[in-house]
Amino acid sequence: MGSAGRKRSGIHGTRGSARWDRYLRWALPTVLLIEVVLLFSGVISFSDGVVATAVVESTVFLVALVELVALRKSIKRLRSQGYSIFDAISASLRKIMPDRVATVVKHDLLMMRALWLVVSRRGDVPDSAEAVHYSRQVRPLFWVFFVLNPLEIALVELVVPWPALRLVLLIAGVLGTVWFLALIATLYKYPHILDARVLRLRYLSFFDTRIPIEKIGSVVVAAKSRSMKRSNDVVDDDTLVMEIMRSTNISLVLTEPHPVDLGARGVKEVLHVDFWVDDPRAAARSIDESLTTGTP
Repeated sequence: MGSAGRKRSGIHGTRGSARWDRYLRWALPTVLLIEVVLLFSGVISFSDGVVATAVVESTVFLVALVELVALRKSIKRLRSQGYSIFDAISASLRKIMPDRVATVVKHDLLMMRALWLVVSRRGDVPDSAEAVHYSRQVRPLFWVFFVLNPLEIALVELVVPWPALRLVLLIAGVLGTVWFLALIATLYKYPHILDARVLRLRYLSFFDTRIPIEKIGSVVVAAKSRSMKRSNDVVDDDTLVMEIMRSTNISLVLTEPHPVDLGARGVKEVLHVDFWVDDPRAAARSIDESLTTGTP
């Protein structure tokens, strides 16, 4: 079997293992819930219910222990690849949570971290790397929506006659405002990153992938616009597409297929990468320099 075949086999094996792992995580609490229902409905006795619950809880503990060991190994592996401790933990959440739950938790953690970076006046780009920004066009639009949020909260306070409901909606509105402010913070704090080893491409807290410099064959400035089938699609045939306002302006040709983790949608291999940056000529020049000298 060739190297490509081994890669595909390894990917499929990992996904199959993750699928069984995910079923197990949902199965244990489901069994526990069923036992509680049977106990209170009188189908099983209290003593039988206590024994069954103890068995299930012991199994849960053992599974949790195995998951924590797997999480620790995953974090150590990613740290050895140059990931920060926060990025390593975020990327490893699916080791201990169902995919969709892990995705939501990861997004929220990343957004709250971006807000903290703003408050603490810290950056997320290593000293040895170069930030490549991509969000200048969309920042004003995000700020407009943010300004409208408090107006909606005030309107609800004026229109809704029930105090209890107003309080609930007020809390929800404030939390929504904080959440959206954290989302805006990711535009400033999570740019693309280029260093001597890797080009890290990001979009807010929703997408993050690393392209090894050694896999980049060429880079050109090329304005493109395509209509993706769905707003969350990022792979078109064998091309990773990271659009801003439905446009890209940098194109990479890779020397070999590169796997891109799409979360619940699995892993896809790409040979081309199209993405948007605020200053395409400067970005292309930096990437080209990293290809020839090994430094951005």
